[in-house]
Amino acid sequence: MSVLKFLEKNFELILLAIMLAVFTAMMFLNVVLRYTMGSAVVWGDELCRYCLVASTFLSIPIWIRRRSGIRVDAIISLLPGGIQKALDLVVHILLLITFGYLFFVCISVYQTIEESGQVSAAMRMPTSWLYMIVAFGFFLSIIRILQVIVIMARECRQAGRSEKD
Repeated sequence: MSVLKFLEKNFELILLAIMLAVFTAMMFLNVVLRYTMGSAVVWGDELCRYCLVASTFLSIPIWIRRRSGIRVDAIISLLPGGIQKALDLVVHILLLITFGYLFFVCISVYQTIEESGQVSAAMRMPTSWLYMIVAFGFFLSIIRILQVIVIMARECRQAGRSEKD
């Protein structure tokens, strides 16, 4: 498997694994320091909070790619296959529009906060970085939605060819 193919399938998972490792190590360190030394790393809780927020928005592209989002499909499952696929396509197009809008809103918020020069309380990190991570999660979601739409189009084309044979 080529490196690009590996990254295409696992990029978000690698980022999530790194954040989970940082989150776990920081929490463990703070717990040990609190019980042994009576105090903890001041910025540790803030780092863990940022890792948690980032992991939330980086998990969205994973469920999109795997088509495993939570949905109620009791009525949809009663419909014929062609209509189910059409509704699935409509849902993905609506997701594309929604995440596209959210991406541009995040960029706008990022620019506003970047201009203000606001920094986090403990880490003294620019707060705008957090909004850039959220925008990056939406950007990856848009890419994954486009991938799913292309895959759905290929599946429909192949289904059409097999029906003609």
